[in-house]
Amino acid sequence: MTKKIIVDQEKCIGCNTCPLVCPEIFELDETSYKAKVKKQPEKIEDADSAITACPVSAITVEEE
Repeated sequence: MTKKIIVDQEKCIGCNTCPLVCPEIFELDETSYKAKVKKQPEKIEDADSAITACPVSAITVEEE
């Protein structure tokens, strides 16, 4: 099973923390002003700091 990073658009408040912490993985959507995954990382652990930093716990890891 592969793991995938998901940003819950209902929870996300667009604070820009995850793109600041992990700019290679996250970006803000120009329309909704909420975070989205720009590129899935090779190692899920690379997103750990952004997952921890999210103030509303909108970033999760799901298995496919």
